[in-house]
Amino acid sequence: MFAGFLPTFMPFIRENLGLSYALAGSFNVIVGVFHMICQPVIGFFSDRIQRPYLMMIGPILCGLGAVMIPNANSYLAALFFAGLWGFGSAVFHSQGTGAVGYVSKPELLRQSLTWYSLSGIFGAAVSPFVAVVVVRTLGYSLLPAALVPTLVLAPLIYFSMPRIKSGISSGERPRGFFRTLHSLFALLYPLCGIATIRDLLFQCVRLFLPMKIAAQGGELQSVGMVVFLLTLGSSLGMIPMAKIAGRYGNKRSLGWSLAVGTCIFLAASFSSGSFSIALYVAGLFCVYSTNSLTTAMAQTLAPNDRNAASTIVMGLAWGGSNILVSPFGKLADLFGIDAAFVVLALLPLAGLSLFLAPPFRKLQD
Repeated sequence: MFAGFLPTFMPFIRENLGLSYALAGSFNVIVGVFHMICQPVIGFFSDRIQRPYLMMIGPILCGLGAVMIPNANSYLAALFFAGLWGFGSAVFHSQGTGAVGYVSKPELLRQSLTWYSLSGIFGAAVSPFVAVVVVRTLGYSLLPAALVPTLVLAPLIYFSMPRIKSGISSGERPRGFFRTLHSLFALLYPLCGIATIRDLLFQCVRLFLPMKIAAQGGELQSVGMVVFLLTLGSSLGMIPMAKIAGRYGNKRSLGWSLAVGTCIFLAASFSSGSFSIALYVAGLFCVYSTNSLTTAMAQTLAPNDRNAASTIVMGLAWGGSNILVSPFGKLADLFGIDAAFVVLALLPLAGLSLFLAPPFRKLQD
């Protein structure tokens, strides 16, 4: 529910603090750093934790950071709360994604991860409306009132999921942290690269397109609606993708989504107005639909390290994409936002090149 707060309020934050596109993108950098550093570490230890404490604490910290970012009176304070937002998200996803794999039947893994992702993205979709309604009703100073649902849901997680099946089989000797991550990354780096490109597309479109609209005179309600449509388009694509992948295979479905997504994003970058927005929504519908697909592929390859594997193709990829947002903002400052979007549209082609990597060629559908 807090995922849309930053892009919704970013035009206000940028104007209030006098930030360039590059500095606006730095908020995503700090979020990305926490995801890259924290998720692999937390994911490793989460495979050895049977209680859902991290799934309870993470959303509270994430929400606290989200509601305080627009209330920060300086750039450094805003960065601190953005870091808290990213840390809380990293804490939750490090345990939450793997937990779905542990409690799900193997034949239902892809569908279970799809519904898990859809639930999160549905919250992200309504997030801009929650942000706008609370601000319009109570003002920025009382934005922390949005934390109430999170505080109520935290204990419910404990009672509904008191234990998570351990990922370590009986008699198996646990591997060390660095050895585990090294072996997993050697296996999953093509999936991680594709996920990074996909998440970068999502992050840049959702962050910079609202700023472009606001610079052209769009108001807070318009910005919130665009963030909602982009997030909703991203989530709806997962439903047909689960069925398509079940019929045609994971690798083939993943490749076609990247190829078609490139064409749609290029068309969007050379269009304008509502038609351009609709194309960006369609592009995210196509490309971001592979979110649960890549996670399911990673967990299938590493069934005893589901949390750690998930953090590589989700946390590490998400963190890396957030860090790359700031260079994209610098590109927009130098050559204009329209030229930067053209470059962004070509990124899925780099993802297709990873299909040639040896681990990916061995991956079975």
